[in-house]
Amino acid sequence: MATWFLFGKLFGVATLFDFGEKRCRKNLPLGVAGRMLPQPQSDLWNAYLETEALYLRSERNAALDRFLESFLALPQPNQHEWALRFVTESELQNVTIRVPLFRRVLLPQLRSAVAARVPHCAQWLSRHAHLIYKCRDAIPDLPDTYTEHGLLLTAIEHDPNDDTSRHRLVELISSHMDYTLHELPSGVLYGHDGATIPQCQEMLAELDDFVGHVKRLGLADDYADLISDCRSHYRSYATYLADPRGASSYAEFLSQFSDA
Repeated sequence: MATWFLFGKLFGVATLFDFGEKRCRKNLPLGVAGRMLPQPQSDLWNAYLETEALYLRSERNAALDRFLESFLALPQPNQHEWALRFVTESELQNVTIRVPLFRRVLLPQLRSAVAARVPHCAQWLSRHAHLIYKCRDAIPDLPDTYTEHGLLLTAIEHDPNDDTSRHRLVELISSHMDYTLHELPSGVLYGHDGATIPQCQEMLAELDDFVGHVKRLGLADDYADLISDCRSHYRSYATYLADPRGASSYAEFLSQFSDA
């Protein structure tokens, strides 16, 4: 009985795996990206995608390497056009972007597209900032602006009506602003350390930019308290650093000079 029970469980798992594999293969985005490629790159891409559905890391990595070696032999215009499809085709948004594909194909091609101000490329890269971080050692000349924050600013510069990027930028900046105040009443933070006077002035300028973004999105009321708290503490902490007026701490300074 135990043997049959175990066999039945294994058969059930195998059946579910087979069904899951077929279902995953059915849902794989084999169309757009594969159709844009000549042979043998098209077949190699589709073969790689099939390994993604099987969750077998070694086979997946080997298939991706075979595709990349073949793909990188294509003329640059073909590579560029193919990479842009990851930005423009909704069908490709669910493709898992592995580091080798990103480092060797998508980042170089989309970096040139951002330099040419091609719409939506900076926004797409901002959503993959975690991959950019993993590629920095391999691409030493990558600009400092290639962070999520920097790329969102670039996206908005390229298209001031890009409210998707602006919303994400507001979320990002507001989270950072919350962080700068989370050690109160000990002081205002800049990174892991207490802010300096120039850094307080820098944060005040960035706060003015933030106000412009939330006003454009009609969210000024939602962030009014945070803006007020940041403006007050950025100013008063700079004042405290310049002249503590005998106070031994920022908390004491606030209690004695609430109008600072």
